[in-house]
Amino acid sequence: MRVRIVVSLDGQIETEVELTKPVTVVGRHPGCDVCIDHPAVSGRHMLFRIVERTVYVEDLASTNGTKLNGHAVQHQVVHHLDMVEVGKHRLHFFDDDLLAAGGVSNLETTVHTDFERTMMVGHPPAQAEAASPPVLTQEAPRPAREDLSRTMAIPAMRREAESILEPATHKGALALRMLTGMHAGEVLPLDKANTMLGNAGSDTALVVRRGDGYFIARFAGAAPRLNRKDLEPGAHRIAPRDLIEVGNTRYEVITAKP
Repeated sequence: MRVRIVVSLDGQIETEVELTKPVTVVGRHPGCDVCIDHPAVSGRHMLFRIVERTVYVEDLASTNGTKLNGHAVQHQVVHHLDMVEVGKHRLHFFDDDLLAAGGVSNLETTVHTDFERTMMVGHPPAQAEAASPPVLTQEAPRPAREDLSRTMAIPAMRREAESILEPATHKGALALRMLTGMHAGEVLPLDKANTMLGNAGSDTALVVRRGDGYFIARFAGAAPRLNRKDLEPGAHRIAPRDLIEVGNTRYEVITAKP
């Protein structure tokens, strides 16, 4: 199971963290696994807990609370492409196995709010449900030191990341050519795991790269358009000659030069 979060503030990506330990604590305290130095974030604000192949988000009695897809939660299962809000920061949850396996076709809209439309996976097969552990309650005992187990950020795991993400110059690597605006004609490389499109505080989309696959998903604001059609909920694979529209900006997907 390969899962990670992308942390953003005001439409700008701040960091990416792979969840490799049973518990990942998020908060302002420097001892947290994911440290977010912002006054709206409590010292130990919330945590991600992995039980077998199920990931839970748990609020740690934070001052401002924790939201999942726009709704306040105490303890809840988190799914591929869900969004967790911690203060003013957004933590976007990705399941790399679903992206790599092409499992994004089963995504469906589950939450609609005036603040944010977010997406999550459809129901798993019956046999998978039977194998899933029961949802934990707040009264369930927790190991005394488990909440302090560390999860390493992607910059500190560059070698491991490179084993998953091939070099940008591999055959079939993609890029975007801007078709409108003052930067028309310029080429935007898609050589990072996540590339933000659009302007902070406005319509934005996220291009996610996992292995040989490139996917686009709505990030904030109005839904982007793919080949002149509004993007449906979920992440969608892109290929050369596709047209992408984010806000007033148009891009053409092209093959990157070696």
